[in-house]
Amino acid sequence: MSIRARSRRPEPQGPEQRTVALDHPDLPEVTVRVRRNRRARHVRLHVDEQGEVTASVPARFSAARLDPIVRERGDWLHEVLTRMALKSRDTEVDLDRGDPVRWLGHWVPTALERVGKRAVVRYDGDAARLELRVPVDGDAHEALLAWYRREARRIFEERVAAWAEVLDLDAGKVSVREQRTRWGSCTHRGDLSFNWRLVLAPPWVLDSIVVHELCHIDELNHSDRFWALLDERYPRHTEASDWLRDHGSALRVSRPSIAAEVVPVIEREPVASAMSAPRRKRRSGSGGPTSGQTSLF
Repeated sequence: MSIRARSRRPEPQGPEQRTVALDHPDLPEVTVRVRRNRRARHVRLHVDEQGEVTASVPARFSAARLDPIVRERGDWLHEVLTRMALKSRDTEVDLDRGDPVRWLGHWVPTALERVGKRAVVRYDGDAARLELRVPVDGDAHEALLAWYRREARRIFEERVAAWAEVLDLDAGKVSVREQRTRWGSCTHRGDLSFNWRLVLAPPWVLDSIVVHELCHIDELNHSDRFWALLDERYPRHTEASDWLRDHGSALRVSRPSIAAEVVPVIEREPVASAMSAPRRKRRSGSGGPTSGQTSLF
C-alpha cells in the first residue's frame, strides 16, 4: 500500500499592488490594488472613500499591462483624489477649538472642558450644543465617538421598535457597528445591524435605512417584490439613497490634521431633542406609512 504525500497548499499571499508612475505634475505616482475577477472582461478603476485605488481585472490579465491604462486616467485620478481630500478635511473636528459636529442632520457647536477623572458627553437641548467634560490627559475625540455609538444604539432600537409596530413586523436583535461599505443589514433571523454614522444624517434618511432593513424580514433579497414593498412603506427611500450617495462620505468625525484650516459653518437652525414615532397605519390592506404620514422631528 503506497502512501501519497500530500501536496503543500500555496502560502496565502497579500493583496497584489502596483505603484504606477504618472505624467501628472501634481500626482507623480499612484498605488493601485489589483483585484482579479474571473468574470471580468475589462479593466475597471475604482476609488473608495479612503482614497484607495483598486483595479478590477480579468483573472489572467498581466499586471504590467495595467500601467498605461492607469497612466491614461491620470487626470481623472487626480480630480477624484483631490475632491476626496477636500471632503476629508471637511470632516475634521478640533474639539479643543470648539469646532461644530454633525448630529441628526445639523451642525451643532461643541464645548469642551478639561476637568474630572472620566469623560462625560451630553447634548444640551436648551443651548443646542454638545458638551464634553474630559480629563486633562483624556482623548476627547474617542469620548465623542463612544457617545455617538451609545446614542446610535438607543436611537436605532427606538426607531426599529416604532417602525416594526407600524408595519406589523417582528424584528430581532438590533446592533450598531462601524461598517465601511454598508449602512445596514438584516439576517435570516430578522436581526438588524446599522452603521452608527447614520446618526449624523437627517432623521428621514436614517428612517429610510431602518424601513429598508425591516422590509428584508418579509423579502430577504432585492427582488422586484422587495422594491415594491419599500416603495409602499417608505416612498422617500430613493431620495434618501440619493442623499447618502452625495453626502455619505462626509458622515465622519475625523481627527484634525496639522494643516487643517477648514471649519464647517454652523447652520442656525434648532435641533429637536427627540424623534417622534411614525403613525400606525390603518388596517385597510394598504402598505406602510407614506411620507406625509410619517412625522420625524
